[in-house]
Amino acid sequence: MISRIPPCITSPHNPKVKLAQRLRDSKTRRKLERFLIDGEQEILAAHAAGVELECVFADSLDGAPPPAWLTGLEPLYQPVTRQILSRISYGDRQDAPVAIAVSRKLSIADLDLHAPKLLLVLDRTEKPGNIGACLRSAAACGVDAVVLTNPTCELFNPNAIRASRGAIFKIPIAHATVEELLDACAAWKIPVCTARVDAQHQLWECEFQPAVAVVFGNEANGLGEEWDVAQVLPYRIPMSSSTDSLNLSISAAVTLYEAVRQQAEFDPRLKRV
Repeated sequence: MISRIPPCITSPHNPKVKLAQRLRDSKTRRKLERFLIDGEQEILAAHAAGVELECVFADSLDGAPPPAWLTGLEPLYQPVTRQILSRISYGDRQDAPVAIAVSRKLSIADLDLHAPKLLLVLDRTEKPGNIGACLRSAAACGVDAVVLTNPTCELFNPNAIRASRGAIFKIPIAHATVEELLDACAAWKIPVCTARVDAQHQLWECEFQPAVAVVFGNEANGLGEEWDVAQVLPYRIPMSSSTDSLNLSISAAVTLYEAVRQQAEFDPRLKRV
């Protein structure tokens, strides 16, 4: 039995519409601990992952039933006109549904991990598109978790969600300081390898099996001196002399797939892809 469908919102002054517009601002998202999800695929991925949704705006005529894809989310359905949807949508996705979701933030201590084999660590990442792309690669490689150390970028930025193609909701993501991350890896007895352009060892010389945490630094400045400890092994991705660096998300993808390859050869039970 479908609950009563609320009236279609036609006014830009409606409180729900005004809230959604305010949530396009990062300071408001942090203050209210709410964020927006754009797109059917992303909304469904968030719902499947247990993200708390408060409202789903979708283009519809007044009184029309919820779209078929909203099955299970009917009580959250809020029909709006196409003009209203274009006001709260992000970028060129003016016809895409939009959901208001409750933010969640895990510490590394909250991760339900007992013996992780593959962790991706992003340190002080600035660009939300890079975070999203890295999360997409991490999900494709079946990582156990992603840890953001001292992030300067908001995790649920719309660019991050969009670039992740919904992967941001499919894998555990935690925040930590560098010290907390290193302590956790020591407790889990897994080595930590950091990507550095000036490292002596090449990627292919590293042992990523049976377990590893791979770390990538800030896009402009790389990793700080707090990573220069005995517990950490630096490595570099070999490149032609005509190129001195790779995009962060590409570097992460190359490294993760090498780790996946090594771990599958070491123990077929660790095959992830």
